[in-house]
Amino acid sequence: MALTKEQTQHFYHKLLHMQKELSGEKKKTQSMTEEVGELSNGVDNHMADHGTLVTDRMTDQTVKEIDRELLEEVNHALQKIKDGTYGICEKTCQDIPYERLEAVPYARMTVEAQADVEDDLETDAPSFEREFHQQVKDLSNKETIDQKSSQTYEILDREQDSN
Repeated sequence: MALTKEQTQHFYHKLLHMQKELSGEKKKTQSMTEEVGELSNGVDNHMADHGTLVTDRMTDQTVKEIDRELLEEVNHALQKIKDGTYGICEKTCQDIPYERLEAVPYARMTVEAQADVEDDLETDAPSFEREFHQQVKDLSNKETIDQKSSQTYEILDREQDSN
C-alpha cells in the first residue's frame, strides 16, 4: 500500500532532521602532526600512546566516512520524495513497508531485495573487501561496537598474536 501524504510528510521531516544532524558542526580534530608532536615532546611517552593515537584517528575517519555515506543516502531519499518515488523499492518496484521506512527512512529497497543485493555483493567481492565491509558494520553496529566478539576485534587479536 502506497504511503499517505501525512506519512510522506512525517518521513520528510524525519529525513530533514537526520540531514541536519549529519551535516551539522563536527568536532574539530587536531592534525596528526600536532597530536604526534605533543606526544613526542614528552620524555615518558610510551609507544602505546602513539598506537592509541593512530587507532583513534582511524576510528574517527571510519565514523566520518559512515556519516558521509549516510548523509548521501538521506539526500537521495529527500530527492525521491521530491520526485514522487519515495517508498518504492528500487529493485522490485514494490512498496517498501511503512515499518521498514520508520526504522530506516532512507531505505531504497525492501528487506528481501536488500538481502539479495548484499548476498550478491558478498559472493562477488574479493575477500579483503568483504572483510572491510564487515569491519565497517562492526564499527557502526551499536550491538557490537563495544564487544570483543566482533570480526574487527578478532582480526586485531590475530594480528597481535602474530607479532
